[in-house]
Amino acid sequence: MAHISTLDYAMEAPQRHVGQPFPSPTRTPRFLLRGQGAVKASVDGAWFPWTTNVTAELHDLISALSLRLGPIARVAFDWNTISSAQRRIDEVDGLEVRGPYPGQPHDLMYLDDIYGRQLVLMMILPYTDPDRAYEVMRRLVDPVRSETYRVQ
Repeated sequence: MAHISTLDYAMEAPQRHVGQPFPSPTRTPRFLLRGQGAVKASVDGAWFPWTTNVTAELHDLISALSLRLGPIARVAFDWNTISSAQRRIDEVDGLEVRGPYPGQPHDLMYLDDIYGRQLVLMMILPYTDPDRAYEVMRRLVDPVRSETYRVQ
């Protein structure tokens, strides 16, 4: 009689990240990413927050980005440059919110997932004219075809 070996696949499955995915966004985040097949660049996309309190909008952004990146473990950003009214992130979110890495430009946000991958977003100031902000976003993600995009 042959011996049948069985594997416990439940042990192999990645654990659900504590606190994520967050509930559905309360407000649709305004961001644009390069296509998944796009040539690698130093910046992966842009985020145009609604207010200067970016921590209040962070869960909504992460909910949307986690579909592409997976569970986010860390966010590094120069919080004092943009956010005038900080709110803290709860520890149960499973999210480390930290200041910028050494040499990190003040207008870039680094989002690291639990697997070591990183997404870099350019922050567009919330009081930027929306037409100008969308133009910058389109040029950033696809400089060749930026004029063909229509934002409505």
